[in-house]
Parts: sequence; structure tokens; C-alpha cells
Amino acid sequence: MRKISKRSAVVLGAAGAVLVAGVAYAAWTSSGTGSGAVTSTTSVDSKITSVSSDHALYPGNSTTFVVKVTNPNAYPVVVNSISAGSSDEVGGCAAGTVTSAAVTNPTGTIAPGSTADYTLTATMDKNASDACKSQPFTLPLTAVLSSNA
Repeated sequence: MRKISKRSAVVLGAAGAVLVAGVAYAAWTSSGTGSGAVTSTTSVDSKITSVSSDHALYPGNSTTFVVKVTNPNAYPVVVNSISAGSSDEVGGCAAGTVTSAAVTNPTGTIAPGSTADYTLTATMDKNASDACKSQPFTLPLTAVLSSNA
């Protein structure tokens, strides 16, 4: 059997010490506890603007018109509904002479900072007076939106 020299013994001993130190270092672990914090955004009301109308109204007639709904939020939204509209008194033409029906569950998602067009139908009352001729009618509308992220 062969004897190990002193030099070899020292080298082997040093290597063994490093190995043991490595194992000891690997065995020293820890964990931490604490918390993280985030803040939610707030919603910004959408805007509804008129885009176009197909034809002029006359008593008892209906026509379609397009409105644009703008999503100013930083997240996508879906339009749940657009309210019914009813005209105010204009130029002697009685309030409520022109109306539009409510729209529920229109399709599509509006991306953040984008717009979408929706087609509605306006109807003029069949008993509209002559004061309603050549009048512009504004129908106040409200859109209800919810996040669609």
C-alpha cells in the first residue's frame, strides 16, 4: 500500500475544508416576510358624440343615427347599455317630440383611449307640429360601461 505524502495530505485536507465550508454555506438559508403595495386607478366617464344621421325626420318617421362612445380609461371597457333619449323643446317644437329607444348589450369592446360607433334609431312623434320643421334635435344619452380586462 502506498503512503500519502505530507504535501498531498495538506492539499486533500484543504480541499475537504473547502467542501465542508461549501456544504455549511449552502445549509445556511433564510426567508423573509413583509408585504407589497399597489394602488387601483379610478374610472373616467366616457363621452358620447353624434357622428351622423341617415335621413331627415318627419312626423311618424324613424331614422338611424350614429354615436361615438369614447373610452378615456387605461383599461378596455364594454358598453352595457345606452339610455333612451328624448328631445328638449326647440324652436317651439314640444319636448319629447323626437325619441330614441334604449340599447342594451351592444356588442364589442372599446380599447383604452379608443372609440366605437353605435347605431341608434330616432323617431319623430306622428303629431309633431309645424314648429318642428327644419329643427335640429339633440337627444341626451347616457352610456353605462364596465371594465373588460
